[in-house]
Amino acid sequence: MSTFNAMTATNLPNGNYLPIDLNLINNPKYQELSIEAMMLHALYTMRMTCSIHNSRQDGSWLDDNQLPYIYFSNDEAADLLRVSERKITTLRNRLAELDLIKVLRHGLKNYRIYVANPEAPAEGSVVKLAFKNYTTSKRMIEPTTGENRGIERDANFAAPSAQNLLTSTEKQQVIKTTNNTNATHMEPASNSYPQVDKESALIAGLQARYAQLIPNLVFQRFLPFCDGQYEKAKWFVDTIFKAKYVSNQQFLKAGLPAEAKVLTFEENEYYKNGLADAVAKALEQIYRFNKVKNIEAFFFAFMRGYFTEKTRQYLLDHYELTPELETTLSGVKHVFSKEKFNKNRQNTTKKPIYGA
Repeated sequence: MSTFNAMTATNLPNGNYLPIDLNLINNPKYQELSIEAMMLHALYTMRMTCSIHNSRQDGSWLDDNQLPYIYFSNDEAADLLRVSERKITTLRNRLAELDLIKVLRHGLKNYRIYVANPEAPAEGSVVKLAFKNYTTSKRMIEPTTGENRGIERDANFAAPSAQNLLTSTEKQQVIKTTNNTNATHMEPASNSYPQVDKESALIAGLQARYAQLIPNLVFQRFLPFCDGQYEKAKWFVDTIFKAKYVSNQQFLKAGLPAEAKVLTFEENEYYKNGLADAVAKALEQIYRFNKVKNIEAFFFAFMRGYFTEKTRQYLLDHYELTPELETTLSGVKHVFSKEKFNKNRQNTTKKPIYGA
């Protein structure tokens, strides 16, 4: 029999809610906004807090104007909200129309999303959801002793002007203080988080940064070979993107349009689906058989061949083989993982990240 986990004052969830801004409900400007659109904005807001946090740590996730942004693909949002990608496109367009987000294309594979705080309702407006913690028309009995025992008082009710709660982003920026005069208070924030070493924290940040493009399983494949070092983990990520870029250039030079969606992680699901297995096979060749003399060159060539093959496969599976497409494919050099390297590359004097 399942146990009903009733919510009480002692087990209130902490951080398990999506931050839906009450202004989306109270401002008449957003009265036609669906709950699904509100949920999508909440997802974007939560992701934005991550970008702001990381920007404060290392300056990442800021554009040239020092504005924070996020990456959030439609397929990920569709999976989380349990709707179709077409529905997410409609919801995203609606948010953009109301100036709740701005979506700008960045390169061939990404769309940067800038998230805005909803506008508060005009002063004097009658809001629909004015309370902060609770509201009730009942009277409450004050649990006091002595001559005041049993005196009734009105339940606290937040005025309309006080309904502008902090957004998720603002909460991240508030410096929390603790009151240590009462032994029942929570412990200081410094003791609330597990201590991790710098390298592990940087690797975790790397995973979070590329979570939309590189599946977590891919990281699980190569992290055991990184000895807990951020630079080695970053080398794997950089090499994967470099290999994809070089592979894409082959198709562009052969005549494929630069705006072709087949060259993006977001549209070509073949890239992600087999990436973990490709990395595993490359590492097996490198470390199990111990026959690779130039690890860096081999891994790059292996991944380049992988992306080239997946692009070709996607084109053949999704498009009619017209003479133009056939010409494009024939113009692309087909690179395989078993490609042999010339002696000059094997004997390079450049110091690699990984020893032979």
